[in-house]
Amino acid sequence: MSFEIKSETQDMDESDIQLDDLRDLNKKYRLLLASSNTGAWEYFPKENQFDCNDVYFSMLGRDINDFTDPDSKKLDNVWTELIHPGDKTEVSSRFFDYLVNPVGMFECFFRMKHGNGEWIWICSRGGAIKDGKTGKVLSMIGTHIDITHQKQAEEEIQRERILLRTLIDNLPDTIYVKDAQARKIIANKADVACIGLSSEAEATGKTDVELFPGEIGQRGYDNDMEVLSGKPQLNKEEFFFDSNGCERWLSTSKVPVYDKFGKIDRILGIGHDITERKKSEEALRKLNDELNAQSQELKALNEQLIQQKEQELEKAIAQGKFEIASEVLHDIGNALVGFGSHLTRINRANEHNSLESLKNLNVFLKGQQVLISNAIGADKANALVAITESISKTQGDNHKEIGISVGELLHIVSHIQEILNIQRQLVRSHGSTHERKPVNIVDILDNCRSMLLASLEKKGVKLSISIKAGNYVIKGDHTKLMQVILNVMKNSLEAIDMESESKQITISLEPAKKYFELKFVDNGHGFDCETSKKFFQRGFTTKKSGTGLGLYNCRSIVESHAGTFDIASKGPGLGAVTTIKFKI
Repeated sequence: MSFEIKSETQDMDESDIQLDDLRDLNKKYRLLLASSNTGAWEYFPKENQFDCNDVYFSMLGRDINDFTDPDSKKLDNVWTELIHPGDKTEVSSRFFDYLVNPVGMFECFFRMKHGNGEWIWICSRGGAIKDGKTGKVLSMIGTHIDITHQKQAEEEIQRERILLRTLIDNLPDTIYVKDAQARKIIANKADVACIGLSSEAEATGKTDVELFPGEIGQRGYDNDMEVLSGKPQLNKEEFFFDSNGCERWLSTSKVPVYDKFGKIDRILGIGHDITERKKSEEALRKLNDELNAQSQELKALNEQLIQQKEQELEKAIAQGKFEIASEVLHDIGNALVGFGSHLTRINRANEHNSLESLKNLNVFLKGQQVLISNAIGADKANALVAITESISKTQGDNHKEIGISVGELLHIVSHIQEILNIQRQLVRSHGSTHERKPVNIVDILDNCRSMLLASLEKKGVKLSISIKAGNYVIKGDHTKLMQVILNVMKNSLEAIDMESESKQITISLEPAKKYFELKFVDNGHGFDCETSKKFFQRGFTTKKSGTGLGLYNCRSIVESHAGTFDIASKGPGLGAVTTIKFKI
């Protein structure tokens, strides 16, 4: 900016402003500047004089009276000697360059020494007053404004910006900012590496469609559009492929950022790498599947082995070969050793489960959640606690399931031992003379009634037996069939409430086309549907002192004689019906 003043030899009309008039006007402006706490200065290059108002010096903590000596008003004394050494060269150069070529406005920022020895920031602006004829600069006028507070605020903001940038660039999580068109404008080092680029500049200005190929990029862009519509996305698990083509997983949170007018103009996003967690979850799932498969295989093997050994034992006893029966019993004992081996494998797998460590980690994270929140943010801290708690619960459930399976196998081993004891007694009792011969079920019924007659009379239970004409002879083991019928009658007797007015057991035997049916009906306690489903599970019993082997063994014996065994009830208090069928 420059002002032209005509020389004395030029023609001047009444509107022309003389130099003296301009100086008077300048004084008025100086008064106006003083009232606004703005320092005013004027420099006369010909005289090398520098004229300033009071505010010019007062903002420097100095008194204008200290600069009244004409020599002190020289440019060096009043201005350049007060400028910070680090700024002096550039400011002087720009000032004198402007005097030589006064185009536009002179503006410069520099530090000047305050009277207390400190340095304050000054914004200096000015313009040239030129001779209208020669174009020569007659003087320069301008202002000084103290911008120290503004500079300090800018420097503080810059320091905070550097600190913040240093922080986000050194966090392992991806952090980024996108504009209203979903284009990246900030990407920390982790985000740049995640995309597979070498610098932030390669990512800025691009959308996810441009940064990621195919469906992954389109998915990210669509998510950004939802956020820009005002719908934040929190802890969304997303997969992508890194620069090596390996699948990676991020837990991503994106939130909209609003300007002062309430309009969304930014997206702030953060992504936490959960690849290892996903791998752990997948490993746990596979381990669970393997353990479940092993458990099912063990159960099936156990049932198959029990059935096989029982059949072999039945055959050995039926043929009366004591030696073979003894060898079979020995084999079953060896099978128990095998079961123990399986249990050891399961226990070993269970011991590898770092449940206690996970629980301790979860407790530690919960205890330190406030500190962690201060370090990485409440959302991430909550997510970290939730993740470890979820993994701990999953491991706990697996640990419990394995414990149940081991318990079941131990129960099965106990039952096998009981079966061994029973079969050893049978072997010792019957020796080598025991083989299947024709057995009359009517005779067995009669024998069982005689054995229980005293108990029936003592408890006041009425026993009714109805036998229709027919052939009830089958080939079988007399002792075992008696064991079945005696066990069923004893169950009916024990099920009847001794305080009941009506206590009755009815037995019927009648033929059919290809089989005959033996039915036991009592008016005892009965049972519900859920209980009936468990009757033939080994170890299940409704008796306080029962072993859970009675009905299981009864069915096994009947089925070994090509028959069927079933028990039913209409509900608690409505008695029970046991039905045995044998093929003719």
